Amino acid sequence: MISRARHKILVVDDELLNVELMRAYLSNDYDVITAYNGKDALGKVKTEEPDIILLDVMMPDMDGYEVCRIIRHDYKIDFIPIIMITALTSKEDHQKGIEAGADEFLKKPVGKFELDRKLSSLLRIKQQHDALLMDRNKAYDYMDYVGVLIAVLDKNYNLVHINKKGSDFLGYKKERIVNKNWISSFVPENYSSEVRRSYDDLLRGFTKKNEYQEYPLIVSSGEERLFLWYDSLLRDEEGNFSGILISGEDVTERRKAEVQLHEYARQLERSNELKDLFTDILRHDLLNPAGLIKSFSELLIDVEMDESKKSIIENISKSTNKLIDLIEGAAHLAKLESIDEIGFVRMDIASMLMDSVHNFSLDMQHKGVNIDLLFEGTYPAVVNPMIERVFSNLMSNAVKYTADESNIKVKIDDVGDKWKISVTDQGDGIPDKDKLAVFERFKRLHKDSVRGTGIGLAIVKRIIDLHNEQVGVLDNPQGQGSVFWMTLKKAE
Repeated sequence: MISRARHKILVVDDELLNVELMRAYLSNDYDVITAYNGKDALGKVKTEEPDIILLDVMMPDMDGYEVCRIIRHDYKIDFIPIIMITALTSKEDHQKGIEAGADEFLKKPVGKFELDRKLSSLLRIKQQHDALLMDRNKAYDYMDYVGVLIAVLDKNYNLVHINKKGSDFLGYKKERIVNKNWISSFVPENYSSEVRRSYDDLLRGFTKKNEYQEYPLIVSSGEERLFLWYDSLLRDEEGNFSGILISGEDVTERRKAEVQLHEYARQLERSNELKDLFTDILRHDLLNPAGLIKSFSELLIDVEMDESKKSIIENISKSTNKLIDLIEGAAHLAKLESIDEIGFVRMDIASMLMDSVHNFSLDMQHKGVNIDLLFEGTYPAVVNPMIERVFSNLMSNAVKYTADESNIKVKIDDVGDKWKISVTDQGDGIPDKDKLAVFERFKRLHKDSVRGTGIGLAIVKRIIDLHNEQVGVLDNPQGQGSVFWMTLKKAE
């Protein structure tokens, strides 16, 4: 099997710790090249040809803006994506970066999730760009053999000579088209005046020699094919201009591909706008009426005396509660995905776990489930208060999927500078091929007896990612079921 080349990431920062942090984030998936000043970075750009540049703004001697400008304008490298990493957040600073040629910005300190997301997005666009560039280069490499029309026009723009490839492109035999006027016979009417003017200027010396231009030709089928033309003047024995040598490359498909690429980028931008709109609708336009339905149904349950009607109202109330949970979960996940970084405080995770267990005590009683708490004392950790949502979601997941009359175990292990929290159930378990999928949005594997949204574990994964920690699921080593685990940093 042929191994796939890894992308090269050039990290430019004058602070060694910042460079090492980026190396730690990236080295598993990318080849990391480092530079500690602007001059060194410019040298690495030429010799290493990186796929993406992570560029610090504030550096001595030559700042990131100057490095970016040189790469874009002096080196004439148009499409190495450049992500500027900066503590500066004003619109003026961003505008300065855009004018220098930056593609994206990341605020210090950089979070791994946001970094991965921007790298993936830019690499995807760059791969599409490189594919188009490769197609163009292949066409240039084989110009003498495929896809190149070469012709000679006299001073009246009549066709004097055309190569076989050219006649094949046009769809006519050579003898049928020689001596025909090039512009009136093959150039679409709406382009004829422009093409004639450009050739007039070339013969009079008003334009640069050997210039490129684009215009279409009408081929024998009636189709218009777009060509990129390279024109040069011909001289007679006395040195006077006698005609024009033209060579044209068919770029129709390439231009279509470029249009598709731009349309794809536009659709991506539009999809992000629609996602933000839908999140606002979830938070405001749907949650408020759902809350009113819940309140009125609860009032009706209290006053309704007819048991059949009361049962219907209770079903309405249960369905409304599920709807509210779905809306709140989806809105909460959307909000989490828009967050790049969070603050941390010292908290006792044992106490929070106990609170989560208590909140599900009635549900456990209904199923006859016992809970084993395999920890005691305090366990101080450096966390954000939103970690309570993780504990709650893991407990909810365990109670839903564990078997009736079974046990749930909650454990905290000491693993060096981390606490490892695990929740073990005795449910159906999760096949190995699905262990990663359970943390994806709307991926719910158990669909027979338990209905859920699949959002809860996606929220767990996002919150743990914001903590720069790990989360996963294993088979229960003591029998049927699963062990959901996560790590959190200890507080000193």
